[in-house]
Amino acid sequence: MGLEIKILGPCEIAANGEPAVLAGERRVGVLTRLALSAGQPVSAEQLLAQVWGESTATTAGKQLHIVVSKLRGLLSPHQGEDIIATVSGGYRLNLPRERIDVHLFSLLARRARAARAQGEVATADGLFQRALALWRGDALAGMTASWAEAESARLEEERLTTLEDHVDLRLAAGDHYAVVPVLTAHVEANPLRERPRAQLMLALYRASRPSEALSVYRETRRAMADELGIEPGMTLRRLQQAVLRRDPALDLDAPAQRATLSKPVIPTELPADIPAFTARATEIAWLRRTLTDTRPGLPAVAAVHGPGGVGKSALAVHVAHAVADRFTDGVLYVDLGAATAGLQPLPPYEALGRLLRSLGLDGAAIPSTLDEAAARYRSLTSTRHLLVVLDNALDAGQVRPLVPAGPACAVITTSRRIMASLDSTSHLELTGLDHADATALFRRIADPGRVRGEQEAAQQIVRQCGGLPLALRISAARVAARPDRALSCLADQLTDPDRRLDALEHADLAIRHSIAVSLQHLPREPAGHDASHAFLKLGLMETPIHTAAGTSALTGWPERRAEAALNHLLDARLLVSAGPGRYRMHDLIRLFAREQAARHLSGPVHAAAGSPTTWRKPETLP
Repeated sequence: MGLEIKILGPCEIAANGEPAVLAGERRVGVLTRLALSAGQPVSAEQLLAQVWGESTATTAGKQLHIVVSKLRGLLSPHQGEDIIATVSGGYRLNLPRERIDVHLFSLLARRARAARAQGEVATADGLFQRALALWRGDALAGMTASWAEAESARLEEERLTTLEDHVDLRLAAGDHYAVVPVLTAHVEANPLRERPRAQLMLALYRASRPSEALSVYRETRRAMADELGIEPGMTLRRLQQAVLRRDPALDLDAPAQRATLSKPVIPTELPADIPAFTARATEIAWLRRTLTDTRPGLPAVAAVHGPGGVGKSALAVHVAHAVADRFTDGVLYVDLGAATAGLQPLPPYEALGRLLRSLGLDGAAIPSTLDEAAARYRSLTSTRHLLVVLDNALDAGQVRPLVPAGPACAVITTSRRIMASLDSTSHLELTGLDHADATALFRRIADPGRVRGEQEAAQQIVRQCGGLPLALRISAARVAARPDRALSCLADQLTDPDRRLDALEHADLAIRHSIAVSLQHLPREPAGHDASHAFLKLGLMETPIHTAAGTSALTGWPERRAEAALNHLLDARLLVSAGPGRYRMHDLIRLFAREQAARHLSGPVHAAAGSPTTWRKPETLP
């Protein structure tokens, strides 16, 4: 794939499909300016005037040289040493123009218009879609220099014209029903632009909604009078009269003469299924039944909840693959980000933006508020057969705007917390694997021959993983990464409580990270402080079972306060219910809590229950 530069949105660099970090306002500015003129020289004088602006620093020329050197260091490993060439009086970016989204956009739009002129409607439609899909927001987003703002405005005008050209093509092909929501959003975003208002009037008229078409004209006239003090142009006035007299000229040609657009792209966004998926037969059957049982007027919503590392995402993706062919309009997938340590969950508005773009809505036409975006999403999904997978959700508030409206749609959402307030939802609590299923999973993903050769060590490894698929995956990965070592080496590390969490780390997988996420999303002060403090204290206890009375004695709090802290930990899946008034902590979580207590509680780690300690809540628990 090589190197790609994207400026139709915030400036991004991708090398072989992977993002490369570009930091520094001036580096971004220089690269963007060179990318806009790819293959052509840009003088140093122009770069200094535009990127350095009013700066009169005598070292500006030297700074430019340093910036170019840093850019070469970033880009040349992916494209070659001459990626930024020094030419007479300046520099030139040597990158094929189709590797830069702004030039690729222009190329695709030109090809689309040429195909339309030749009557190749399906080809033109596909090219228009590809061109508009390149936009991720405002061009040169985040850049405030005057040249960048002017360039952004020029590119935005190109985008709007291309969008409207595509709409003309779709209207000519009889796609008037589908373009109404697209044009409605476009008009809202650009209220003084007459062409899309005329297109919306025509689409509504052809969709047997003439009164709404006339309402568009009245609103246009009011807006133009208020803002510009003028009447609508001749095109709109003639169109209004044609709608009033139901002019046959507004109708499409005979059906046999209509152009036919290519079939819409069906989103298939699921991550790959897990070949080693094991057991869960009861849960799979429940989830399939929930997703495919229809209820009048409502989409099917299945919420899978459980502690970190228990396999919620794997189950959701596995079942989604199994039922995907039932959903003729495709499968959407969004990772809502509540299972990644150190990162904030995806805001609902941003998640809606991703879903709307996947449904074909032009990125810049997405409404600017959460309520409007959610309404547009409901409109676009109301008649579709979609499966939507909302993975790693934080809570019901994050998920609620993302539930589609169509009764033929279905949703799988996964979370650590139970989303009891999510209406019309079926819930599945996922727990750890029993020993037999855990052994089968470990055997499938580790080397079966080595497992057979060291059955006792393999059983020891499985026991120490406590039924968590994540821990089993990490252990199997460590076994695979060390083919020269006996399984007993890993088994010995896991048996030692002081080494177990270290042994359950491999590459980007770590039990510590999974547990830390639950701590990260505890409620804010003061409830979160109490829950975090109780968590550390409970880590010092040898018993995995806890009660409000015992926690009260341990912390010195009233029993009601201790119970509230325990319930917050229960909601975060740092504890599980062990019966009425009883709470259990998983061994791996208890080891993590003990580690954190050693770091954040003063005094001896094994202080007696109820002994005074001073504790300061860390800003972020790891």
